[in-house]
Parts: sequence; C-alpha cells; structure tokens
Amino acid sequence: MALNVGNLAPEFSLPVCGGESGGSEDYKLVVFYKVTCPTCKLTLPFVEKLFKSYGERIEFVGVSQDNCSDTLRFSEEYGLTFLQVSDAPDYEVSVKFDIQVVPTVYLVNPEGKIEFVEEGFVKDSMERLNSLMSKITGLPENPLFEDVSVPAFKAG
Repeated sequence: MALNVGNLAPEFSLPVCGGESGGSEDYKLVVFYKVTCPTCKLTLPFVEKLFKSYGERIEFVGVSQDNCSDTLRFSEEYGLTFLQVSDAPDYEVSVKFDIQVVPTVYLVNPEGKIEFVEEGFVKDSMERLNSLMSKITGLPENPLFEDVSVPAFKAG
C-alpha cells in the first residue's frame, strides 16, 4: 500500500515535462498517474480545478509514469496546466512512494508529512481535499462537481 497520512513524503527531483508549479512550496499536492489509465482521465481534470482554485498558494506536481511527449499530449488533451514531471522509465519516485494504484494523490505539509492520501477516485475524498485546501489557503471553497455527473468511486 502507498504511504499513509502521517508518513514523511520522500523528497524527489524529476525531469520537467511542462506546466507551472503554482504557489509556495509550503504545501504540495502530488498526484501519480499514467496517461492510459481511465481513472486518471477522470481524476486529473478535477485536480486541475483544484489547481485553478488553490495553485497560487499550494505547489502542484503531476508525476507521470510515462515519457514527457506522452505526458504533454495528455496534458493538452485534458487541459492540465500544473507542473508535470516524468517518472519513466524506471519509476524511481513511484517506488519510493510505494505506488500500487494510479491515480494516487498526496497532500504534503511544510514539515514533509502526508496530510491526505487517496488511491483511485473517491468523490467524497476529493470533496474533503477541496475543503482541506480551502482551509489551508484561506481561499473560498469552489465546488468541484457542480453540473457534472461523476461516480462516487472508481478504482484505479
């Protein structure tokens, strides 16, 4: 199983494919994904909505398990503007985080501890993350799923 809430998140540096990192490096949202993963295709546009709401104050990093050209193609197709890095071909960072399922989303606090983790897509968890990020940033909470029908759960 992936790292849990309360664990220290490993530090990492990977090749940048594109996008912008957003806000301060106090809090960091890290999402691991593959471009061919159907659940990632569902989840990442909602991560982009979070970036649009909170990206000025929280750093966002998409960790793709694909090469940069496929990652950039995926980013364009799904309208992702937050920072994208490539963990291919060796998945060195994915191994450090013990990623078993994609997508996996982490929120890491300024001390490097994981405050939130979710594997796959869980609508209630994404709403909880939205509320948590609103509280952390002091910015108003923006609805993630307004006028959109999504499943309550989709396994990764």
